[in-house]
Amino acid sequence: MRTRESGQLEAEILRILRTQEAPLSAREIRAAVVGRQPAYTTVMTALGRLEKKGEVVRAAESPRKVRFRAAHSGDEHASRTMLSALEESGDREAALLRFAGHLTDEDAELLREAIRPRRRGKAG
Repeated sequence: MRTRESGQLEAEILRILRTQEAPLSAREIRAAVVGRQPAYTTVMTALGRLEKKGEVVRAAESPRKVRFRAAHSGDEHASRTMLSALEESGDREAALLRFAGHLTDEDAELLREAIRPRRRGKAG
């Protein structure tokens, strides 16, 4: 019986790996999954998919002892996702304007602060 979509498990695995300093084994990842634990083979399959996508890096200690770590931090992943969505948009300007319209005042200010140094560099 399937209780979790593979995308949900992959997201959970990435969340687990991003909260850890050191790489984890598949068994450690399995033990950290919230809710019903998936089978070990299911975790390994998800890790293989994540590795193919470039989201997870294998850190082999030996052929039989393999550990995994996230290839990117959570903020790097979010940045890549936003850039990918922008690239797929048929109208970049409309997509950016719509995105900006959904930002909180605090997020809009953060974005302004991030852009200011770039503008100063181009002006000078």
